[in-house]
Amino acid sequence: MSSTVMEIQKRYDEISYESLFKEHSRLIYKLIINFVKSRNINLQTSEIDDIYQEIALKIFKNDYISRYNDEKSSFITWLNIICRTTAIDYYRKKLRWMESVLTDAPPRSSEGGLEAAMFSLPAGVLTDRQAEVITLFYKEGLIACEIAQRLGITSRTVRSIKFQALDRLRSHYGAAAPAAQTDEPDHSERRKVS
Repeated sequence: MSSTVMEIQKRYDEISYESLFKEHSRLIYKLIINFVKSRNINLQTSEIDDIYQEIALKIFKNDYISRYNDEKSSFITWLNIICRTTAIDYYRKKLRWMESVLTDAPPRSSEGGLEAAMFSLPAGVLTDRQAEVITLFYKEGLIACEIAQRLGITSRTVRSIKFQALDRLRSHYGAAAPAAQTDEPDHSERRKVS
């Protein structure tokens, strides 16, 4: 039994979060990485660091240490559940954001907020101009003519650059392009006349 578990059992009121993370930070990273690999989730090192920080905040903010009960589960199982649920939450947030980008949905708010704080583009996927157009459109909430005015290009060029950037992001994340919606009937379901 680790000294952290014994410390938890001895005194719930004076638990040292510092000792928990000093002794078990490698285990937490290992649990995150194993879960991500088992689900074939493609995350960068910085994203794994973000998940680690969210785990630390969750344990501290929700006072999980005082709720730990060794009769219900082992310490590693308890820690694994926290790591797994936090990684799932992080990945779902990332998917929601990517879905809004890849479906060409307009930004929800131009004020920034949480959406702007989570805004990050994968390195090396887009050209500088594409990244600039995507950032202006999704993070700052500008429309094509405003972006064109700011960059000194036509709005048609802005839409073209945006289309190319979204296409690159879709292929990078393995997403299919959204189906084109038309008002024309589907001719494949029509009866053939002989």
